[in-house]
Amino acid sequence: MVCIKNMEAIIIGSEMTLSECEELIRDVSDEVYLVPGGYNLLGILLKGARPFPVGFKDGSLFFQFVKPCFGIFALQLEKCDKISELKADFRKQGFEQIK
Repeated sequence: MVCIKNMEAIIIGSEMTLSECEELIRDVSDEVYLVPGGYNLLGILLKGARPFPVGFKDGSLFFQFVKPCFGIFALQLEKCDKISELKADFRKQGFEQIK
């Protein structure tokens, strides 16, 4: 398991509702998939009951992260070298593309 603190993630939104975070990710991304809770995204376990929006744009990866006691964050990983692999896995698993 990867620790978020050890990743070079940029916080693009904090103290948000789930809806606000999802809207932000859709707005900043060119391509967005709904990824179910429990998915291991680059070593980060996505926790939640409803699907998470995961977006891509210009080599960046956008996703929401729930940190207990701190709330919901929208994060950006710039220059993510795993985007092609992630998109291929999302398609293979049949995750819904919403944008």
